[in-house]
Amino acid sequence: MILGIDFGITTTDVALMEENRLLKAFYLKSKSLRDLKKALFSKGIDLSGVGGIAVTGGIARKKIFGKRVFRVGELNAIGFGGAFLSGAKKALVVSMGTGTCIVSFNKGEVKHVGGTPLGGGTIVGLSKKLLGESQPEKLQKLASKGSLHSIDLSVRDAIGSGIGIIPGNATASNFAKKGIGGKADLALAVQNMVAESNAVIAALAARSSNHRKIVFVGKTPLFPAVRRTLKRVLRYYGFSPVFPGRGEHAMAVGAAVVLANRFK
Repeated sequence: MILGIDFGITTTDVALMEENRLLKAFYLKSKSLRDLKKALFSKGIDLSGVGGIAVTGGIARKKIFGKRVFRVGELNAIGFGGAFLSGAKKALVVSMGTGTCIVSFNKGEVKHVGGTPLGGGTIVGLSKKLLGESQPEKLQKLASKGSLHSIDLSVRDAIGSGIGIIPGNATASNFAKKGIGGKADLALAVQNMVAESNAVIAALAARSSNHRKIVFVGKTPLFPAVRRTLKRVLRYYGFSPVFPGRGEHAMAVGAAVVLANRFK
């Protein structure tokens, strides 16, 4: 068995794999190895059966729990994780975590395409300043009751109709209306802005990299409003995004996949 660990900015993600099968995946809000060991024990993971540990993210150690650590670059972790979980041999993989990173995956070759500073960190941080709320679950609930009409200027508001491939109900400018929306409207507007910006960048990146499949991973697409907006905006460009199961753990999975390939 191989243990993949992603020491992220806000969480630690773990994936346990055996013979190209994902057995378990979870995360904890701690970077402490003591907490990690407790979490592994609570999940019934016996470290004696782990043959290798692959690590990506911020913590650099030569050994963890007495076992040698294999470092995996974050770009490879994103690419291989997104490809494995989606079953794609060729795809643009967009990792929306605290910020957003975009890579091209083509039959095992990973290339960095770019990224944006907009992600879950933006949603949580900006919502804290605007609404005094930073709990993702509460922000999701708020957004489900919100409307963009009093916050965002639509293309139809600006020019009376759609333009080119962009329909009239698309956003012309985020937060441009002078009307002051309620908390629910603001929560939705923040999540919508982050999703719209990344959807447009992803569409253009996919075209420039000759990809027809765009795979979204990370925890930010778990926001229902973010996922809806990604789908809506990418339709303008002729794309249908893929949100694989366990995508929130993609980097830990990718680290494990890279190490498994090394052992073959």
